[in-house]
Amino acid sequence: MMKSLFLGAALIAPSFALADVVKFEKVTDNVYAFIGEINDRTKENLGLNANIGLVVTPEGAVIIDSGAGPLSAAAIEKAAKKITDQKIVAVFNTGAQDHRWLGNDYFAKKGAQIYAMQTTVDTQIKMEASILNRIKSTDPIFHDQTPFHAQNPFSGSNGKVTIGGVNFEVKYFNDAHFPGDAVVWLPQTQVLFSGDHVYVDRLLGVHPHTHAVKWLEAYEQMIQLPAKFIVPGHGEVSDKAKVQRETGDYLKQLVEAVQVTIDDMGSLDDVSPSRDWSAFQHLRHFDGWHGRNVSNTFQRLEMESM
Repeated sequence: MMKSLFLGAALIAPSFALADVVKFEKVTDNVYAFIGEINDRTKENLGLNANIGLVVTPEGAVIIDSGAGPLSAAAIEKAAKKITDQKIVAVFNTGAQDHRWLGNDYFAKKGAQIYAMQTTVDTQIKMEASILNRIKSTDPIFHDQTPFHAQNPFSGSNGKVTIGGVNFEVKYFNDAHFPGDAVVWLPQTQVLFSGDHVYVDRLLGVHPHTHAVKWLEAYEQMIQLPAKFIVPGHGEVSDKAKVQRETGDYLKQLVEAVQVTIDDMGSLDDVSPSRDWSAFQHLRHFDGWHGRNVSNTFQRLEMESM
């Protein structure tokens, strides 16, 4: 049976982990993105069914989201070395889902500073058991996990750091896919790493812990940033128009359809027939996830209306 072994800081990975699972593509000058698969986590993709960012500065390389544990973190590091000789000096977390932060320990042991909002760290800690259970259930290669959090998280709703002359702004607008989700904004290049505020090419997911109204509020603030390039949490690098069509419009229609149905004393079964969803049916997973999104949103808003 294939195993992964950890000897100090060295990683001896199974053969598939040594393949080029991660490949960064240029977004604009010194900014790159790895676009993860829009299907589920697997051992073959090392749990990286999400997007990862790389920013190259004169003082070192910066990673946006650290992967789903040490195996994917090592793959991210390997891919970064194909772009730059700079050492990875910092990692930003945009959220609390496994592929956003479980690679923190790997990079921290190599000297990288971990940055996140306090609200993001709070959610990571609160949901740690369920997050670990989920990734570990994917395959035994994910069983080696050492959770590590930003040691000095940003308080409030904004954090700013300058690394090698590049300004990084971390912004929390409201809860999104997960409570405590944040974005990383690069004002000089007008690149927005949206984390799970934005899904394109695949339908976004509303879970029991997701508050769709808050997500919509966060999205509507986020989209006001003058971004030329949006690296979504899932899907291809996009412009504002595509992001609006595939995330903003869906969230707005979902929230409005559910709220109107509840206000009219309707039932869960009345929500989907009340609107035309054809504009979103091309998105991956629509058939499997839309009904769940409606159900979870309806249950939360109905409970709040009582």
